[in-house]
Formats: sequence, structure tokens, C-alpha cells
Amino acid sequence: MFWIFTAILFVMAVGFVLLPLWIRNRAESFVEDASRKNENIALFQERSDELENELSSGNLSQAEFDVLIQEMQQSLLLDVSDEEITTKSKREKKAAAKSPAYNLVIPLLLCLAMPLVAYGLYDEWGFKNDVELMGLFQRTVNNRDNPQESQDLISRLGEVVQADDYRPWAWYFLAENFASIGMFTEAEIAYRQSAARMEETPEKALVLGRVAMAKYILAEFTFTADILEVIGEARAINPNEISVLQLIAADAEEREDFETAIEYWRLIIQSNPNSEQAQTLRRSIAIAQQRLAGDGQDVAAGPTIEINLSLAEGLEIDGGLRVFVAVRNAAQEGLPPLAAIDLTVADLPVNIQLDNSYAVGPFNISSAETVFVSASVSFTGSATPTSGDYRSQSDNFSHNGQRAVISLEIIDRVP
Repeated sequence: MFWIFTAILFVMAVGFVLLPLWIRNRAESFVEDASRKNENIALFQERSDELENELSSGNLSQAEFDVLIQEMQQSLLLDVSDEEITTKSKREKKAAAKSPAYNLVIPLLLCLAMPLVAYGLYDEWGFKNDVELMGLFQRTVNNRDNPQESQDLISRLGEVVQADDYRPWAWYFLAENFASIGMFTEAEIAYRQSAARMEETPEKALVLGRVAMAKYILAEFTFTADILEVIGEARAINPNEISVLQLIAADAEEREDFETAIEYWRLIIQSNPNSEQAQTLRRSIAIAQQRLAGDGQDVAAGPTIEINLSLAEGLEIDGGLRVFVAVRNAAQEGLPPLAAIDLTVADLPVNIQLDNSYAVGPFNISSAETVFVSASVSFTGSATPTSGDYRSQSDNFSHNGQRAVISLEIIDRVP
């Protein structure tokens, strides 16, 4: 199917190049012929007018006039016929002598050479083999708890890597299918084979994260020197590889090293602050901080802004509309929020606690001395208030690195 589509596109591309050239050459010939004929007819008309003037002035008799007109008509017919023959001969000579740059041969040769060069370069530098396997890759991605499908994919992908073992993504998806049916030893080997065939890119860091995870499971959820070595290798390529951060945080939580777990959970949150996972991790951070505080440890969570948010009495708004709450730097306008969260109108009234773990940009609450809190109900689903939205904003205040409590009532409408 790939070759059929490329052949069709090639024919269409050749048509776009050659058809305009052919039409242009035909149009030039037609214009040239028409121009010569028009010149002959114009000369005939001019001479006819002169003879009519001579006849009117009495310098010519009617018989002489008729004879001259007849001779001119015969001459015009002969000139046009001779012109067509001569033009055709000249055209043939001109075509033979015309420079190759104006000939259809050169464009045609270029059109024929183009796909050969393109296919050659694509075969050298492209990913045709991986494209051909995309169906197997997509089946792996879509596979959900279907051991029979995984076994079939293992068989098919196994044949692929046996025929050509230098195919990193085939090895990767083979490993994914091994892992899906609990064959972690085989999965770890296949992940390793995949990583060994990749350049030092974030994709390789991702695969190394899978290697570490498989080893971690095989080691009965204990970090070993070998696992730490793989993690170090992955983070040397991409320090923020999510699968590695998740593994480190999960191990720290398992060992009840909540300070380390919080540190890595915050790194994960920064990669996608508005995701569902980020919301879950924020709850995990709050629970871990309570555990630490209960043990008498210094949580060192930084400032916390506690916000009591409600709708004005009598204000009726669709409960499904989104509500955006943000802590912003009062000293600098136009910057991203220092911390933010979104919920719905149905959640109100609500008590929210925002701290540094809710940062959505390069700065957090600790980075500003003076801040303010804003809350908006959006009819468009955008965090930026527009006309018709409801919005409320606190006065500027200093958090002093401690806990601050703010009450906001949503009542004002954006003009």
C-alpha cells in the first residue's frame, strides 16, 4: 500500500511539472502563428483601403480595381499557406536547436530522478522499517490485559528482531509485551537491547527507565547497585525522565523516606502541573507532610496560603463551569502564577491550601515577598478571564514564609 500511494503521488507531481510546460509551449506556438496571420491581414486591409481611395478619386477604373483586389486576395491566401509551412519548418528547426534548458527532456529526467534520489536517501536516513511496523506498535499500545494478544505480538515482533536485530523500537515494544504478561526477565533483556541501539536522546532515557523498573520488580522492590547504575545512566541523559523520578519516589515512599519522596514528587508535578497525576501527587505530598509533622520533623514546606473560597449569596452559576485559583507575585505583573489550581463551581464553598508544590512555572510562592490571590469562574474554560466571567481578587499581602489565611467571595463580573 505504501508503494501504491507513493507511485500515485509521483505521477501527480510529474503532471504538475510537465503539464504547465507543455501548455506553455503550445500557447507560445499558437500566439506566434496568430500574430503572423494578423499582420498579413492588417497589410491586406491597409492596401485595400488605399485602392478604394484611388477608385474614389478616379485614378482607377472599376475593372482595374477588381483585378488588383483579386490579385491581393490570392496573394494573401498564398502568404498564409506559405507562412504556415514556413512557420512549421522554422518551429521544427527551432525545436531542434532550442537549448535543453527550455526542453521538456530535462524536466522529465529530473522528475524521474527525483523519486530515485528520495527513496535512496529515505532508505539511508529514514525510518521506513519502523513505519512498516507501526501496526504492531499500535496494537501494543492499544492492548489492555489481553494475554493472547501479547503472546501473538511477542511472536510477531520476535520474528522481526531475529530478521534484523538493529531495530530499537521493535525491541522496545517486544519488551512492553513481555512486561504486560509478567515476563520481567525477558522484558528487562529486551529493554536493554533497545537502549543499546539508541543514540543519547530522551527516548533512550525513557527506555533505561523501563530497564530500571523491570530490574526493580525482579529485585523484589529493592534498589540494588545495578539499578542505581541504570538510573544514573538515564538521568545523565535526561535528569527529569518521568519514569525514573516515579521509581525513585515510589521506593522512597515504600521506605517511608517522605522527604525524598516529596522532593521527587515535586519534580514530577513541575513537568505537568495541571494533570490528574499532579493533583494526586499534591495530595500525597500533603499526607507525607502530615506524617513528618506528626513525627516532630521540620517539614520545611515553605509558605502556605489557605484560601476560603465561596460564591456570593444568591449568585446562581452552572456547577460545571471551571474555577481557576492562583497566587500571583504582587510586585511583577505579567508573570505566570506562583501557584495555581482549578476546580468547578460545584466544589464551592471550599477550603484550599496552596504551597510551593502547586507551582506552574519557574517560580513558586517562596520566590515573592508580596503576593495576592485571584479566583475566576470561566465561561470559556480558559484561565485568562474574559468579558462576562466572574472574578475576585484579594489585597496584596506578605506571607513571611508562614501560613496565611485569605477569604474570597466571587461576586464581581468582568466587564
